[in-house]
Order: sequence, then structure tokens, then C-alpha cells
Amino acid sequence: MIKKTLKELADLIGGKVIGDDRIILTGINSIDQAKKGEITFISNPKYLPMARTTEASAIIVPPGFEASEKPVLYTEDPYLAYAKIATIFYQKPYHTKSIDRRSFIGKNCDIGKDVSIYPFVYVGDNVRIEDRVILHPGVFVGDDVHIGEDTIVYANVCIREHCKIGKRVIIHCGTVIGSDGFGFAKDGKRHHKIPQVGIVQIDDDVEIGANNAIDRAALGKTWIKRGVKTDNLIQIGHNVIIGEDTILVAQVAIAGSAEVGNYVTLAGKVGVAGHIKIGDNVTVGGKSAVTKDIAPDQIVSGFPCIPHRDWLKSQISVTKLPEMRKRIKGLEIRIKELEEKNK
Repeated sequence: MIKKTLKELADLIGGKVIGDDRIILTGINSIDQAKKGEITFISNPKYLPMARTTEASAIIVPPGFEASEKPVLYTEDPYLAYAKIATIFYQKPYHTKSIDRRSFIGKNCDIGKDVSIYPFVYVGDNVRIEDRVILHPGVFVGDDVHIGEDTIVYANVCIREHCKIGKRVIIHCGTVIGSDGFGFAKDGKRHHKIPQVGIVQIDDDVEIGANNAIDRAALGKTWIKRGVKTDNLIQIGHNVIIGEDTILVAQVAIAGSAEVGNYVTLAGKVGVAGHIKIGDNVTVGGKSAVTKDIAPDQIVSGFPCIPHRDWLKSQISVTKLPEMRKRIKGLEIRIKELEEKNK
């Protein structure tokens, strides 16, 4: 069991303690389920009244929180503090599983120290696997793949030939990396397949959700840059570039050769057309269609997307359409009556 004093946690997140900073904490939990010995957090103001009823031994709170009978840990961002503290309490110790005899390892592979390869993993020829990598059951690793240290690949992931995976990458179950890009040239009424001979490169500290499909480039590389996080059910087409620390929420689909900047958020079910560029620090609202370039530092929504405030105004107008239709119909009747009187 991991034990930390409140002061140690405060030092970890750069927060300030009011109350007894020597109390021992053994975990973190939600405000309604926390027990004695655990710390909880309040990031949403609607939960502030629960600070008086929670059984937690300490509370992470935002600036301006009123004094409490319990020790409190003040921080500018309680939710971020929760994430960091939860990592401390719930980190999983690394246990080397070695290379299971029921796995298959190809020729001329370079496998680092403390690597875990579970049963029914297939590793092709000339593969380089760095230290402390974990390959769970059913993983396929094609020829000439490079996987960086401390990467975790969960069950039934496919990493096809020549692709490059960085350090500390997490790839969740069912994802396919390096499938052929969707490229065809029309020959009359038939479609001629364009060879997809590029790769996928995934940089350090990326997390790929379950059942993602990331296509290899036709030429060159499809590139997922450092710190990108993708949700489940994401489609990334050939030659796409995803900038650093970008977030892709569930069911986003990005067509080939699109470029997404740094620190971008694409909300659920966003579709991005091919060969366009989304600038840095852009947020695209859910179910939006990006059909043209978007300059940096914008919030957009809609189908096709427009500035978010304009989209909100348009949605208000949509809710009034039945009333407007009724009024227009009444006006048409009155105009017709006036025209008949003036004949």
C-alpha cells in the first residue's frame, strides 16, 4: 500500500495546505465515495456543499474555497492535481514476464532488457524492441518495426511492417497501425489500387485508444507527433500529420493528407476533409465537418464549420423555424387578401 502525507502531495502538485499536513493518505476517491484515509477533490462548484459531508480525510480545492473542518489542499487546477495524485496511488508495478515460449520471434530481432512478450504474440524479422516494452496476447508486429522503450501494446493490436513507435506510447486493444491507405486511381469505371509504400510514425508519449485505424502513407509517412491522445474508434488517413498534444475524441475521421496543428481538440464525430490544414490551438465542436483550412486560435462548429458563436446563433434560429414558418404563412395570406382588394 502506498502512503503519502498531505505535505508530500502538496509538494508534488505545488499546492498549499491549510490544516494538518502530516496526515497519512492511502488513496484518492470521488467526493461521495471517499473514506477515511483518502483524499478527494472538488473541480466543479456544484459539489462544494459536499465538502461538509464527505468522509475523506482531506480535500483538494480551488482558490477561494471557504475554510473547512478538514485539511484542504489549495491548487489552481484541482482536476489536474487529481490526475497527478491518482497516478501516484494507483501506479501499477512493472513485473517482467519475459518472452513466452508460445510467442513467435522472427529473425535478426533486437530485443532490449526487461521486455514482456505474452503468449500468441507474433514478431516479424528485423524488429527492434527497446527496454521494458510490453506486448500483450495476440499482438502482431510486422517486419522492420521499431518500438521505443516503456511502450505498452495491449491485446490484438496490429503494427504492420516498417512502422515506428516512440517511447512511452500506449496502444489500446484492437488498433491497427499501418494498414494500407485508401488510395485508388480511376480507370474508366474501375478503380486501380495505388501502392501504399510509406509508414506510420508515432512519436513519444502518445496514447492511442481502442479500435483506431491509422493508415500508412502512400509515400513518406503518416505522422502522429509527441503527446497526441486519441479516443476509441478514430480513423486517420494516409499522409495525415497530427500536431503535438492534440486531442481526438471518439469517432473522429481525418481524410488523407490533412494536417492538424498543435494543441488542437477535435470533438466527437468531427470529420476532416483531405488536403486541408487546421492551425494550432483550434477547437472543433462535435459532429462538425471541416471542409476548408482553419486559421490558428479559433473555436468552430457546424456542418460545414463556422465560428462557434455564429453557429450558436444559427441553432437558436433553427429552434424558431416552426414559429417563423407559421408567421410567414399568415403574412402570405394577408398579402394575398390585400392584393385581391386592390384589384
